[in-house]
Amino acid sequence: MAFRATLEMDDSMNRTVSKSLECEATVLATAITDVAALLTDLEAISDLGVVKVSYSSKDTSGAFDENDPSNVDTGATFRLRTTLGEVVSYKIPGFKQSLADGNGQIDPAGAEVVAYFANFLAAGAFTLSKGDTIVAILSGAMDQ
Repeated sequence: MAFRATLEMDDSMNRTVSKSLECEATVLATAITDVAALLTDLEAISDLGVVKVSYSSKDTSGAFDENDPSNVDTGATFRLRTTLGEVVSYKIPGFKQSLADGNGQIDPAGAEVVAYFANFLAAGAFTLSKGDTIVAILSGAMDQ
């Protein structure tokens, strides 16, 4: 049985948001290791802090503090192509505005973005909602 990891994040105004992920790991210790690697990539693209991760138990070992100013209402939406050929939206709360251009567009080939979404490739440790993986990052933009 695969694990679901739920990240609880907060901003510099102590508001919280959650992001749920499907892990491919069937052993909790492996899921914790995979999520720890994903958190490193998430920290590079989000100003929010991670308060805790919940599986069948809670893990705060990968927690990091939010950057000031951070805001749970400021996020980004990416369009991804999956191995099933679908184009799906993927939201990242608290996305770092410094990674967007003056028009709010985010370079899908940016190092931080590529590193984060590499976790959802076929060789990665995470899947999307239908157990699918991604084959391409098509675009990204700050939410308005």
